Amino acid sequence: MSSLERKLKRKQDKEAQKLENKLAKKLNMFDSLPENCLTCNKGYDKINKEQATTWKVVVNPGVVRLYCPECWAQAESVLEKYMEEKDERL
Repeated sequence: MSSLERKLKRKQDKEAQKLENKLAKKLNMFDSLPENCLTCNKGYDKINKEQATTWKVVVNPGVVRLYCPECWAQAESVLEKYMEEKDERL
């Protein structure tokens, strides 16, 4: 094996390790997923497929927040109303 081949192999191994670390971090964040909505404390079932597809998860560095569809829709409407009022003032 030439030195160029070894260098390429080390580079590929290093990139694979980086991807593996990223995946491990994401899986660890799933473990820290809350069990209820941050706003209304409605319970969240991690096994329920419907809830997994409709509930919103917001991830900031080190913090995982969970919102039910009703609270998320309410927050979106408040934000939309705020943006409309802001546009009217300009």
